[in-house]
Amino acid sequence: MRPMKRAGVVARATFAAALLRSTEALSIAARAPGLNVRISVANGLLNSSTDGRISLLLAPAGVDPLDDTDVTSSPDLFFGKNVYNYHSGDTALLSGDSGQNVRVGVYGYPNVSLNDVAPGDYTVQAYLNIYEKAVRSDGSVVSVRFPCGDGQPNVDGFGSLLTPVTNVTISGGRQTISLQFNDSVPYEVFNGTEIGACRQGNYEDSKNLKHVKIRSAALSKFWNRDMYVGANILLPAGYAANDTRTRYPVVYSQNHWAGGDGAFRYSTSASFAATWDSGIINGTNITAARPTPKFIVVSFRHEAPYYDDSYAVNTANFGPYGDALNDELIPHLDAMFNTIAKPYARIQEGGSTGGWESIASVIYRPDLFGSCFTYYPDSLDFRRHQDIYLYDTANAYYRDGVAVPSIREVTNGTETVLATTEMENHWELTFGTSSRSALQWDAWQAVFGAQGLNGYPLEAWNKVTGEIYPEAVEYWKPFDLSHYVTGNWDNAKNLGAVLKNRIFIYVGLADTYYLNEGVEKFQENVESFGGAGWANFTYIEGAPHGGNYNRLEIWTYLELLDKWFKDHAPGGATPLGDDVTSAASRGNYWEETIARAGHQAALDRQAPPHLDVYEKLIKGSVGRWDPGVALMAQWKVDGRLQGKPFAVKKGRSVTYEVKGHWGWWKHSFQLLATGTQNGYVDETRASRIVKA
Repeated sequence: MRPMKRAGVVARATFAAALLRSTEALSIAARAPGLNVRISVANGLLNSSTDGRISLLLAPAGVDPLDDTDVTSSPDLFFGKNVYNYHSGDTALLSGDSGQNVRVGVYGYPNVSLNDVAPGDYTVQAYLNIYEKAVRSDGSVVSVRFPCGDGQPNVDGFGSLLTPVTNVTISGGRQTISLQFNDSVPYEVFNGTEIGACRQGNYEDSKNLKHVKIRSAALSKFWNRDMYVGANILLPAGYAANDTRTRYPVVYSQNHWAGGDGAFRYSTSASFAATWDSGIINGTNITAARPTPKFIVVSFRHEAPYYDDSYAVNTANFGPYGDALNDELIPHLDAMFNTIAKPYARIQEGGSTGGWESIASVIYRPDLFGSCFTYYPDSLDFRRHQDIYLYDTANAYYRDGVAVPSIREVTNGTETVLATTEMENHWELTFGTSSRSALQWDAWQAVFGAQGLNGYPLEAWNKVTGEIYPEAVEYWKPFDLSHYVTGNWDNAKNLGAVLKNRIFIYVGLADTYYLNEGVEKFQENVESFGGAGWANFTYIEGAPHGGNYNRLEIWTYLELLDKWFKDHAPGGATPLGDDVTSAASRGNYWEETIARAGHQAALDRQAPPHLDVYEKLIKGSVGRWDPGVALMAQWKVDGRLQGKPFAVKKGRSVTYEVKGHWGWWKHSFQLLATGTQNGYVDETRASRIVKA
């Protein structure tokens, strides 16, 4: 196990100068103060009116706008705007804007406003991401995109409308560009026989790779529509369905959306597939030929609203995906295949998002899974959410006046920052408001956060300014795995004893997304309770994001998993006892999750303005609102508005002093408060009317 303290110091290449030059270039470039883009819908293309998100991409002339849309490298200018009740024959207007009202206005990256587009030649294309309205079982109402076998891309998803690729010249003066949605992105032709049509894909089986999909009762109830989860099952060489006496342990390999592919690149690596199917690992000049490990490998398919997967847990925004996978799909697979349906015979493994899912699955369900082999996981301790000090700083984008980095590469010990948290979040915002971009930072808001009063994720920081909202961050804590484990260390869940020696984590110290920081904080916290060795940690100096656990060669890694199965089976060297796989240690219950962070919790957070009378002094509060809501207040006396609206912070008191001596007790008073927040419809609330 590598010590927590880093042996080397990585030098950081300065990027502030480059960032400043980029900003200056945008500010001094000739502006196009009258640039308008009108986008119509061809007749017959939409069967009914719809809400959705228009994404407008401007690439350098001659470049396909979809060639490169990555925040670290794309030459494109990105603009987005929500549309409501958009229909065939309708026209949407995109113009100007400053990012002050992203729910109805245009938001762009790296230029916020269309007015900042420099004159020149561009290749332009627009897409419409179509939303569907969902009235969920807890009473919340959202308009989101339901993916159908495409893994929920941020743009160009199946069924999206698109305009032709168009070359335009932007003059720098007043100008209107007209585009038309006249086609849609075709759906993939699936040839499988699974239920649910294209939802979660529909794939053909081969001898050793099977595909199974079920309708989830739990998810369907929450979303008020048919919802499915699926799995790709990789069977070992020699597996015989009718030989029910020969049973196999299972590795659950977590990852992003993989379509119909098998785990460990079975579908893309001919050499791996040939070895797996043959059952023999060829010998080398230093090793003899040997059998492949004999276990089943399961990969989940759980593309979802908000992201390409659900993070495999129960959350207030995604719904009960943890229950759908663990309590519906896994028992279904156990009934179909010759598995050993015991915790000792179930390992969770995965990297990055799959890394977080693998360790979270064991932490929340030690009654179901035996161990996890987790590599470069998403943040395990939100004291370091990537490089954001989420609990200790006021802004997610800047710390002590310096931009917080998000993506890096390290070459010969020198770090180059490729993107900051501000850059990534602003880029995401062009693809969707209210955490609907289907990109990483928005996915975390949806997984870890509560529902806002608007039904969408209660964002932990302002997507435009980066201001952190501590009240919203509090809702993240049950998903702060470091906080969760130590908070349940020696209570009824007894996780200190239950999880000991069952967690294996690897991360490189030059992780591309700074995920080593969260692992180090997790280690620091759990070892302050359980001592060194409570879990197994490996760090590799200079290693970036990527690779297998401990950067092992694939067969060496799979043999390591096989050894864990054998060691912890009954009769093995260290059998996994019933005392550490009790249901008493289970967590992440759906009922608790939705009660704590769902729609009713959002309603319970609210309160109207309130007034108290102290003779000639009226003292009031503006009530309770969601974090981040900006408030303007105004008094009403005898039913008439008094003076101008004034800004007031949530939690602050306001007063009205009655002037004069005669008849003051006859007057009536009321306080109005209007709240505005990106992603919310402006709302005015009124106190009860009181008399002095």
